Amino acid sequence: MKTILIPIDFTSTSSKALEIGATIAKRISAKIVLTHMAGIEERLLTKTNTLEETVYHTKLAEKKYSELLEQPFLNDILVEPLLQKKLDFTSINNFAQEINASLIVMGSRGSSGLKEIFKGSNAEKVVRSSETPVLIIKENDLIFAPKRLIFASNFDEEAISAYYKIIEIATLLSVKIELLYVNLPNDQFISTKKMDEKLLGFFNKVNHPNPVNAIKTVNRVADYTVEQGVFNFASLSGVDIIAIPTHGRKGLSHFFNGSISEDIVNHSSLPVLTVKMQ
Repeated sequence: MKTILIPIDFTSTSSKALEIGATIAKRISAKIVLTHMAGIEERLLTKTNTLEETVYHTKLAEKKYSELLEQPFLNDILVEPLLQKKLDFTSINNFAQEINASLIVMGSRGSSGLKEIFKGSNAEKVVRSSETPVLIIKENDLIFAPKRLIFASNFDEEAISAYYKIIEIATLLSVKIELLYVNLPNDQFISTKKMDEKLLGFFNKVNHPNPVNAIKTVNRVADYTVEQGVFNFASLSGVDIIAIPTHGRKGLSHFFNGSISEDIVNHSSLPVLTVKMQ
């Protein structure tokens, strides 16, 4: 049985992620592992929190778990709740690998301004470190009944592993996958001929049965940034999920180079599927 890992903090945003995770679990006959990072260890190290207060917060989390498990949308789904003592979103990657999770589904309110630059959202931290594909859900009125997924890529060789994984997930979800290349101005611009050559090389490397025909299926847009190109195309074409590979940059590399996938995670109203490139 496949496993979906869902981190929750009992907010309405994580509840929306859980509901969508339940929809996916039913589609692919998977079980759900819920994890809540209570920050118990951090509370004990804080002088303002006594042992009694820590026990209280633990019991409160257990009560909320019980209430959450009674939600009707979880009927007929195997759900395993887990309370983690440490508050560390980067550790979700290790936990996902331990339980052999096929997918992480996580709610996010995004971030902006200085918080986005220096701290980032919790979803960003997971996306940055996760070897497991991550589906980020925003709290809005969009109904999750996906039929089309757009995979935005530069189609470099390093994106091959992500391409295979996204095809696998699209097949699991029974959604049609479409491809997108965003052509940028200045030194990153490439001609149609060069783009065709690049795409042909990519489809040959992924052993596509008809590489020449595959080139014609790639949607191409020109924009000032990849993020703008992806959002503009998604809006005009009416896709349901944005899928994008990520480098998972850390430290100074992340600070100076940023991450297109993390920007899209923060600013997209659509669900965003990120897959780390190997």
